Amino acid sequence: MSAMKRIKRIQFGNLILREKARIVSLRRLQQPSLKDLIKRMFFTMRGLGVGLAAPQVGRPIQLVVVEIKKTKIRPHVKPLGPTAVVNPKIVVASKKTVNDWEGCLSLPDVYGVVPRHESITVEYYDRMGAKKRIVLRGFQARVFQHEIDHLNGILYTDRMTDMKTLMTAGEFKKRAVKKGGLKSR
Repeated sequence: MSAMKRIKRIQFGNLILREKARIVSLRRLQQPSLKDLIKRMFFTMRGLGVGLAAPQVGRPIQLVVVEIKKTKIRPHVKPLGPTAVVNPKIVVASKKTVNDWEGCLSLPDVYGVVPRHESITVEYYDRMGAKKRIVLRGFQARVFQHEIDHLNGILYTDRMTDMKTLMTAGEFKKRAVKKGGLKSR
Protein backbone atom coordinates (compact mmCIF):
# COMPACT_ATOMS: atom_id res chain seq x y z
CA MET A 1 0.00 0.00 0.00
CA SER A 2 1.37 3.43 -0.92
CA ALA A 3 1.81 6.22 1.60
CA MET A 4 -0.90 8.86 1.72
CA LYS A 5 0.05 12.16 0.10
CA ARG A 6 -1.11 15.64 0.93
CA ILE A 7 -3.64 17.14 -1.49
CA LYS A 8 -2.35 20.19 -3.33
CA ARG A 9 -3.83 23.30 -1.73
CA ILE A 10 -5.43 26.10 -3.71
CA GLN A 11 -3.74 29.46 -3.14
CA PHE A 12 -5.07 33.00 -2.78
CA GLY A 13 -6.04 34.40 -6.17
CA ASN A 14 -7.54 31.14 -7.48
CA LEU A 15 -11.20 31.85 -8.27
CA ILE A 16 -12.42 28.61 -6.66
CA LEU A 17 -11.81 30.31 -3.29
CA ARG A 18 -14.41 32.93 -4.26
CA GLU A 19 -17.17 30.50 -5.28
CA LYS A 20 -20.09 29.35 -3.16
CA ALA A 21 -19.57 25.63 -2.56
CA ARG A 22 -22.23 23.09 -3.58
CA ILE A 23 -24.36 21.16 -1.09
CA VAL A 24 -23.25 17.55 -0.52
CA SER A 25 -26.06 15.00 -0.84
CA LEU A 26 -26.37 12.55 2.03
CA ARG A 27 -26.16 9.74 -0.53
CA ARG A 28 -22.77 11.05 -1.64
CA LEU A 29 -21.50 10.79 1.94
CA GLN A 30 -21.60 7.02 1.59
CA GLN A 31 -19.41 7.00 -1.52
CA PRO A 32 -15.86 5.70 -1.03
CA SER A 33 -14.46 8.67 -2.98
CA LEU A 34 -15.89 11.15 -0.46
CA LYS A 35 -14.75 9.07 2.52
CA ASP A 36 -11.26 9.02 0.96
CA LEU A 37 -11.39 12.80 0.40
CA ILE A 38 -12.18 13.33 4.09
CA LYS A 39 -9.23 11.14 5.15
CA ARG A 40 -6.90 12.93 2.75
CA MET A 41 -8.11 16.37 3.90
CA PHE A 42 -7.31 15.46 7.52
CA PHE A 43 -3.88 14.21 6.42
CA THR A 44 -3.28 17.42 4.41
CA MET A 45 -4.32 19.68 7.30
CA ARG A 46 -2.41 18.01 10.14
CA GLY A 47 0.79 19.75 11.04
CA LEU A 48 -0.21 22.81 9.02
CA GLY A 49 -3.41 24.12 10.57
CA VAL A 50 -6.60 23.39 12.51
CA GLY A 51 -9.17 23.48 9.73
CA LEU A 52 -9.44 22.88 6.01
CA ALA A 53 -12.38 23.47 3.67
CA ALA A 54 -12.87 21.42 0.52
CA PRO A 55 -12.58 24.49 -1.78
CA GLN A 56 -9.04 24.92 -0.44
CA VAL A 57 -8.12 21.60 -2.07
CA GLY A 58 -9.98 22.29 -5.32
CA ARG A 59 -13.31 20.66 -4.40
CA PRO A 60 -16.13 23.26 -4.39
CA ILE A 61 -18.37 21.27 -2.01
CA GLN A 62 -19.64 22.07 1.48
CA LEU A 63 -17.18 19.96 3.43
CA VAL A 64 -14.82 21.04 6.20
CA VAL A 65 -12.44 19.12 8.46
CA VAL A 66 -11.39 20.49 11.85
CA GLU A 67 -9.07 19.24 14.57
CA ILE A 68 -7.96 21.50 17.42
CA LYS A 69 -5.15 20.71 19.85
CA LYS A 70 -3.43 22.74 22.53
CA THR A 71 -0.07 24.14 21.41
CA LYS A 72 2.66 26.41 22.76
CA ILE A 73 1.05 29.43 21.15
CA ARG A 74 -2.51 28.28 21.98
CA PRO A 75 -2.18 26.63 25.42
CA HIS A 76 -5.68 27.56 26.61
CA VAL A 77 -7.83 26.40 23.70
CA LYS A 78 -10.51 23.78 24.18
CA PRO A 79 -9.44 20.79 22.08
CA LEU A 80 -11.72 19.27 19.45
CA GLY A 81 -11.06 15.84 18.02
CA PRO A 82 -11.12 15.12 14.27
CA THR A 83 -14.47 16.45 13.05
CA ALA A 84 -15.80 16.26 9.50
CA VAL A 85 -18.49 18.88 8.88
CA VAL A 86 -20.87 18.63 5.92
CA ASN A 87 -23.31 21.35 4.79
CA PRO A 88 -22.80 23.54 7.90
CA LYS A 89 -25.05 26.45 8.79
CA ILE A 90 -24.56 28.95 11.58
CA VAL A 91 -28.02 29.15 13.13
CA VAL A 92 -27.22 31.37 16.12
CA ALA A 93 -24.40 33.90 16.53
CA SER A 94 -23.63 36.00 19.59
CA LYS A 95 -23.84 39.75 19.27
CA LYS A 96 -20.49 40.04 21.03
CA THR A 97 -17.47 39.80 18.76
CA VAL A 98 -13.81 39.26 19.57
CA ASN A 99 -10.80 40.48 17.59
CA ASP A 100 -7.99 37.97 17.27
CA TRP A 101 -5.30 36.77 14.88
CA GLU A 102 -6.00 34.45 11.96
CA GLY A 103 -3.98 32.83 9.24
CA CYS A 104 -5.01 30.59 6.38
CA LEU A 105 -3.52 27.66 4.48
CA SER A 106 -4.58 29.38 1.24
CA LEU A 107 -2.74 32.60 2.18
CA PRO A 108 0.47 31.08 3.52
CA ASP A 109 2.70 33.04 5.86
CA VAL A 110 0.28 35.96 6.28
CA TYR A 111 -1.69 36.87 9.43
CA GLY A 112 -4.20 39.52 10.42
CA VAL A 113 -6.68 40.51 13.12
CA VAL A 114 -10.26 39.45 12.38
CA PRO A 115 -13.46 40.16 14.34
CA ARG A 116 -15.58 37.01 14.88
CA HIS A 117 -18.65 36.15 16.91
CA GLU A 118 -17.62 35.01 20.38
CA SER A 119 -20.01 32.05 20.23
CA ILE A 120 -22.07 30.32 17.55
CA THR A 121 -24.46 27.43 17.16
CA VAL A 122 -23.83 25.32 14.06
CA GLU A 123 -26.00 22.67 12.42
CA TYR A 124 -24.28 20.21 10.09
CA TYR A 125 -24.08 16.56 9.07
CA ASP A 126 -21.21 14.38 10.24
CA ARG A 127 -19.33 11.98 7.95
CA MET A 128 -21.92 9.25 8.64
CA GLY A 129 -24.83 11.50 7.64
CA ALA A 130 -26.12 12.15 11.18
CA LYS A 131 -27.44 15.66 11.79
CA LYS A 132 -25.58 17.53 14.53
CA ARG A 133 -26.11 20.78 16.39
CA ILE A 134 -23.27 22.16 18.48
CA VAL A 135 -22.56 25.32 20.44
CA LEU A 136 -19.01 26.61 20.01
CA ARG A 137 -17.16 29.33 21.89
CA GLY A 138 -13.82 31.04 21.68
CA PHE A 139 -11.22 29.54 19.36
CA GLN A 140 -13.49 26.69 18.25
CA ALA A 141 -16.13 29.22 17.17
CA ARG A 142 -13.46 31.22 15.33
CA VAL A 143 -12.20 28.17 13.43
CA PHE A 144 -15.71 27.12 12.36
CA GLN A 145 -16.57 30.66 11.21
CA HIS A 146 -13.33 30.84 9.20
CA GLU A 147 -13.95 27.48 7.50
CA ILE A 148 -17.66 28.13 6.85
CA ASP A 149 -16.63 31.42 5.23
CA HIS A 150 -14.52 29.38 2.78
CA LEU A 151 -17.68 27.53 1.74
CA ASN A 152 -19.24 30.88 0.89
CA GLY A 153 -16.30 32.31 -1.06
CA ILE A 154 -15.17 34.59 1.79
CA LEU A 155 -11.56 34.91 2.97
CA TYR A 156 -10.53 36.18 6.39
CA THR A 157 -9.00 39.27 4.81
CA ASP A 158 -12.52 40.23 3.66
CA ARG A 159 -13.58 40.39 7.33
CA MET A 160 -10.60 42.41 8.58
CA THR A 161 -11.46 45.90 9.81
CA ASP A 162 -7.87 47.15 10.19
CA MET A 163 -5.64 46.17 7.28
CA LYS A 164 -2.65 47.58 9.19
CA THR A 165 -2.65 44.33 11.20
CA LEU A 166 -1.97 42.25 8.06
CA MET A 167 1.60 40.99 8.26
CA THR A 168 4.01 38.28 7.22
CA ALA A 169 4.75 35.26 9.40
CA GLY A 170 8.15 36.72 10.33
CA GLU A 171 6.63 39.96 11.62
CA PHE A 172 3.81 38.04 13.28
CA LYS A 173 6.30 35.91 15.25
CA LYS A 174 8.26 39.00 16.31
CA ARG A 175 5.31 41.25 17.18
CA ALA A 176 2.44 38.97 18.22
CA VAL A 177 3.73 35.61 19.40
CA LYS A 178 6.79 36.79 21.33
CA LYS A 179 4.75 39.42 23.16
CA GLY A 180 2.82 36.93 25.23
CA GLY A 181 0.80 34.87 22.81
CA LEU A 182 -1.82 35.36 20.19
CA LYS A 183 -3.65 38.45 21.32
CA SER A 184 -4.71 41.03 18.81
CA ARG A 185 -3.16 44.07 20.47
